[in-house]
Formats: sequence, C-alpha cells, structure tokens
Amino acid sequence: MKKADMVLLNGHILSIDKAGNRIDGQAVAVTDGIITRIGTDDLIREYVGDETQVIDCYGNTVLPGLCDAHCHPSSSASAYSGCDLFGIYIQEEETADEIIDDYMARLKEFVDAHPEDELIRGTGWVMGNFTGDRVPTRHDIDRICSDRPVILESFCQHNLWVNTKAIEIAGVDEKTPDTYTGCIFREEDGYPQGIFNDPEAMALIKERVPGYDFSVEKYKEALLYYQKNYANKYGVTMAMDCMHSDNARAAYRQLAKEGRLTIRARGVYLAEPDKGHEQLDEYIARKGSDNVGDDFRIDTVKMFAEGMFSLVEPYEDGSNAPLYWSDRDFIDTAAAAMKAGFNVHVHAMGDNSVRQSVRCLSSAQKIAGVNSGNTIAHLMLISDEDADEMAGASIIANCQPRWMVYDSDIAGMLPMVGRKRAESAYPLRCFLDRGMTVAFGTDFPVTPPPDTMHEIQCAMTRSVFPDAPDYEAFRGKVLGSEKPADLYEALQALSINGAVQMLADEYTGSIEEGKSAELVLLDSDIENTPVGEIYKIQVNKTIFKGNVVYEKGESYGN
Repeated sequence: MKKADMVLLNGHILSIDKAGNRIDGQAVAVTDGIITRIGTDDLIREYVGDETQVIDCYGNTVLPGLCDAHCHPSSSASAYSGCDLFGIYIQEEETADEIIDDYMARLKEFVDAHPEDELIRGTGWVMGNFTGDRVPTRHDIDRICSDRPVILESFCQHNLWVNTKAIEIAGVDEKTPDTYTGCIFREEDGYPQGIFNDPEAMALIKERVPGYDFSVEKYKEALLYYQKNYANKYGVTMAMDCMHSDNARAAYRQLAKEGRLTIRARGVYLAEPDKGHEQLDEYIARKGSDNVGDDFRIDTVKMFAEGMFSLVEPYEDGSNAPLYWSDRDFIDTAAAAMKAGFNVHVHAMGDNSVRQSVRCLSSAQKIAGVNSGNTIAHLMLISDEDADEMAGASIIANCQPRWMVYDSDIAGMLPMVGRKRAESAYPLRCFLDRGMTVAFGTDFPVTPPPDTMHEIQCAMTRSVFPDAPDYEAFRGKVLGSEKPADLYEALQALSINGAVQMLADEYTGSIEEGKSAELVLLDSDIENTPVGEIYKIQVNKTIFKGNVVYEKGESYGN
C-alpha cells in the first residue's frame, strides 16, 4: 500500500455531491494532491507513513474547498490600495450633506496621507444614501482635492463619483453625447455633475484618465493579497472574477504560470450591448489562449441585462430603469457565444430584466443546441412563471446570501419599490424547490468581507448577524416569509454547485476519491453549532491541491 502524503484524522467530513447526496466520514488520505481514500480513522491510519503529514481535526468539521461563484477579486485592488469608503450608511434624520461630509472626511485623510499619488482612487460609497434631490457632485470632491483627478467607485461598482479635474482630463463636457447605456448626471447647462452611472458612461472616465487602470504588477500584488487575506482565510479555493480589465487578466495568467495561485480562478469576456454579437469574433478567436491549465480559465461571456434594476411594474415614483439589450440582440449574442463553446453569465436583478434574461437565454440555448451551463446572477425579483421557465431551461441561479437579509439595503429599497416588493427580494426557496442548481457568490468587494460562514448563516436565517454594521437597527427582522435554506442546501450552493457553474465539478467542489484535495478544516463542528452562531466559526486550515495554503495564526507567503 502506498503511503499518503497527508492524512486528516478525527474529523467530521461534511460534503455534498452533485446529486445532492451527503458524503461523510472521519478521515481523509491525500496523495500527490489527490483524495485517495475517505473513511474511518482506523482505515485511514493504515495510510500513515514516516513522511506523512498528519493533521488532527479535533472532532471539527471538514468541508470541501468552497467556491465564490460571483465576485470581483481584481476590483479589490481599489479597496486594497485606494481610499476606503465602505461602511458609511445614512442614519435616521441624517441629511445628505452630512453623509457627504462623512465621505469627504475619509477622502481628506487619504489625500493628505498620499501627497505623491497623481491619481486618487477610492471605492465603497453608497448611492442609496441619496434618495432626495441632493446627490454627490464634483464640487464636493473639489473642496478636498482639485489639483489631481479623483475617481471614487460606488460599492456596487455601478457608479463613479469624480472631481472636476478628472472630467477635464477625460475630455467630457456639455457637448459629450449621452451614452447608449448608463447615464451622465448633468448640471443645468449640460456639464457633467460628477456622477457617471453604469459601464458605458463610466468608461468615459475609466478609459480616458491615464493611470486609472492598475498595472499588471499592481494587480498581481492585489490578487495575492486577496487570496491570502480573504479567499483562503474563508476556505475559498475557487472564485469567478465576473468583470476585470485586460491588465487584471494578464495578472491572473502570470500568477498561474508562476504557480502562485492558491485558488482556481475563472474570468469572463464582457459583451457590451452597443456592439452587437459581432464583438464575439475577438473572443472566439482568442478562446483558450488565456487559459493556464485549470488554475486560470475563461469559459464564460458576461452580459449586463440592466444597470439599476428594471421592473415589470415601475418604481413607486413612476420611473423605471431601461433594459440594455433588445431581445433580438440579446438572443443573437448569447447564441453566438454558446455555439462557440462559451457559457453565458447574465447580471439581472429586477423582475423585468430577469424575465428578459430567462426568455432570451432559453431561446438562445435552443438555437445553439445546448440545454445547460448558463447562469443568471443576483435575481433580486422573479415571478413564479419566470422561475418555472428558468428551471425548465436548466439555467443556474447565482445568488448572494449576504443580500438575503433585512438590512439597510432593503430599508433603502422601500421608498423605491414599495414594501411588498422589497420584502420579497432575493428569493432562494423558489429556486431550491424547483430543483434548480443554485450557486452562491459574494459579489465581493460589494459586500465585504467575503466570509463563507456569513453566507451560510444568512441563507439559513435571512436576518442580519451581530457582526453586521447595521445589526442593532435590524436585529430580529427577517426578510420575507419564505422558508430559509438548511445547512446542506447552503453548503451545496457554496461548494459543488459553484464548481458546476465553473465547469470544474469533475475534479473539485466535493470530497470524493479521485478529486483534487481541496479541503477546509473548521474550528468547530458546524452541524452542532446553533444557527445564530455560525457566523462566529472560523477556518483553521485551507488545503489546495494537497498543500496547506492557510492556517489560522500562521503567515503564508505567495
């Protein structure tokens, strides 16, 4: 008998396979980075040799490597090296001017501490803090910094708040035409007010201000920081970066070639609504050329169905958000991507954009001759009829459990969409009960930190937990009346189903013999932890391809 390189003993294995069946045991043997045997302690001890690394689990839970199936690790470069504007929420009776002062206080501190920076970047501010006539403007930033361009990205990555210098450098003025998608907020004379909303309008700044995008080396530094301090710390061994720049893609490729990734990373090519399906020619031509083994791959085309959520029934004030694509262009683009062997991953939140996405993806699948693998992410609102069609088309539901709670975001939605729609937001049970493949993502850095235990608890309670910044204001409130997920449903969505979405379920996503050794050792027995205390659980060790890449209290280099 060949002795193992590593064995885990005295654990409680908890894994779910693709069919939804539980895999359990006490111990695991790993050889050459592969899980070779699962069983009792007595059985696995037979695989222990003189050179075997033996890990005592002390009766705690062993999970498979976890998947963040919709996130933005490369965007964390802004949070990592820019001004941190996260965590500021407007309080009761606080005015818009007061909340802007809070943001500007953070910005001033950062500007004063970085006199050498030619460009000031920041991320994390919340557009939802401003529901009246007063919105952030270029003049707010100008009083803090007017001699250097300042570009502040909202937490949701759908808005830029910039100063006058950035607008001038970008060459945008009152004569600049409105974009096909998105919005340039304007002053009375047509000059930009300082807010650029959604991808095409934001590109007027991003693509025209020199140095806005980080260098390849800066992205490498940020991605290494992300996988060490976020992904592996929370047991994540596979992540899908759902929108990234060319430099970020190059950074992933270089790290993969250098053997420095401790996650399997997946990227996307972005299809833009103003360019039609012809834009896919470039992506089809380069398909496979960006892949580096199974460490980094791009098998997916990303589409935005909307910016702000588009609703079947308008907002409470009678307005609505537009759909980005005509049905014809949506179907043609998605079908062309599928025919070329790509999966399609669609951002859709409002019930109108979700409806279009379900119907267009279903039609495109029939044209392309495929019947699975495509995904709709976020799914804030959906009708039963559209959920039925989505299930029938085997479209994957990518959901964010941290949004499935009654918190400041839901409270901010009340005046926009009304109580009934706000309290039915972010459903999960309708997907689970229809037997759909549900994969969880954090959308990090939209909702930091990307803690997998937070995801599990939120899915199981639909309520804020004590570590949440707005816990005291919303403690005890539950979002909606639907039955929450159980532990096993949540774990399946956080592990094997994420691997299914990312076309990796044959070799990762569950603890099964013959699969790559991605294992997560918790500091507790999660099955015997009260649901309201799951958020406290921490990862003791994360194992990737048979190597310990994170250990609580230890420093692991990259």
